[in-house]
Amino acid sequence: MVGTVLGALTGNLETGLITGGSIEMVYLGMVAAGGNIPSDRVFAALIAVPIAIQTGVTPEVAVSIAVPLGVLGVFVNNLRRTVNAVFVHWADKAADEADVKKVWRCATTYPLILGFIIRFPLMFVINYFGADFVTAMLNVMPAWLLTGFNVMGGMLPALGFATTIFMIGKMKYLPLFIIGFFLVKYLQIPTMAAAIFGICMALLIMFMGDEKAFDGLNFAKDLDGEKKEQERLLSEKDVNGVFLRWIWTAELSNSFERMQALAVASSFAPVLRKLYPNDEDLQAAIRRHLGFFNTQANWGCLIHGTVLAMEEQKAMGSDIPDEMITGIKTGLMGPLAGIGDTLDFGTIQTILFALGASFATTGNVVGVVFPIAFAVITFCEARFLFGLGYKLGKESIQKILSGGIINKIIDCASIVGMFMMGALSASIVKVSTPLAWTFGDKTVQLQTTLDAIAPGLLPLAAVFFVFWGIKCKKWTITRCLIILICASIIGAFLGIFAL
Repeated sequence: MVGTVLGALTGNLETGLITGGSIEMVYLGMVAAGGNIPSDRVFAALIAVPIAIQTGVTPEVAVSIAVPLGVLGVFVNNLRRTVNAVFVHWADKAADEADVKKVWRCATTYPLILGFIIRFPLMFVINYFGADFVTAMLNVMPAWLLTGFNVMGGMLPALGFATTIFMIGKMKYLPLFIIGFFLVKYLQIPTMAAAIFGICMALLIMFMGDEKAFDGLNFAKDLDGEKKEQERLLSEKDVNGVFLRWIWTAELSNSFERMQALAVASSFAPVLRKLYPNDEDLQAAIRRHLGFFNTQANWGCLIHGTVLAMEEQKAMGSDIPDEMITGIKTGLMGPLAGIGDTLDFGTIQTILFALGASFATTGNVVGVVFPIAFAVITFCEARFLFGLGYKLGKESIQKILSGGIINKIIDCASIVGMFMMGALSASIVKVSTPLAWTFGDKTVQLQTTLDAIAPGLLPLAAVFFVFWGIKCKKWTITRCLIILICASIIGAFLGIFAL
């Protein structure tokens, strides 16, 4: 795709031919190496493109370049997300001061400056010195360090999953996490199938034998029995503003400590100022949205639209507790992340990018249309979901409250969330060991033995180790992060861990 863009911009189809297929291989290699944040894929691609042009790289060489660049991208991403936690704490102080503008700076300006400081020197040096410099760097860098970065990329997601389990908080549903984990490990079912199983399981647990359970979800009639336009405090411009701020900054301030929380708070902050003129109410509202949050940005718009409607209703006097808003967010973020990742990145992106790659490898500039089409499709999808969430929330929240069904909805969301966290962690958290012992003429490999007992025991242990530290030992997220980083690097050095 990058090669096609270069060919289109320069008018040189040969450039597209040289770089098209090869850079597509570089891109795939970066994904395989763990560069799962779009901005860092772009970062590594911007390094790879000049090298590819300089060397006339073949697909085989491109893959060899892709892997270390992917590792470099993971390192840069991990560093960025670690330092971003500082801005979250600055935003906490800004919330206490009801300073909406400072919250916005913490979510956008400071992370942008940090990203430039981290990325630009590396890009400049590597592009200036070219492929020989990359080769020299790789020759100097010990193999165990590269392995350590790979292990780190596979182990660090355990922190996010453990924190989400802790935030959901309903320990009686913890076995569902284990069920979701091993269901994926044993049956290799896709994320969408896991989401369907989780939703059906939640409905079965919560509503079995309760024939009137859904009465509170009957939206056919208006609350007063009349068709009328509900009162609104927010204009269409306000609603669109929340959407645009979220969709453009969702990953910019992402941190290991609270993931996308800062982006959520900064997206809502200007509207919260309008809804809550009183500083004390505004402070509570901003703090409410600075709690841990992590989902797929496009499908997460369904949550944000609904929550925006809830905030509007709360500001107009409806008895909506803070716990209800938090419960909706934490309960739905897991399932929607699984659905969104599967549909957007597992299906739509895969199809469109594969089509684009087929054009790029022949130097056809038509290939540039496909990544643009993906961006347009997902943007429209996100706006639709945001509007749908806002409309449903505005029309139904009082009905749900009056029907007494909200506790069941929160419990259902918790069940699906716990189940999906297990299913997703089975695919994302990756830890293995190369340890082996030889007895006479027989070699016993520890990983093979563990897999014979149950597949995925080490990734599951990593998640529960972090969860145990947070819940029982009261470790901070930062401390857990440091422990995982040290365990990855030291474990790779000692030959205990591999990816």
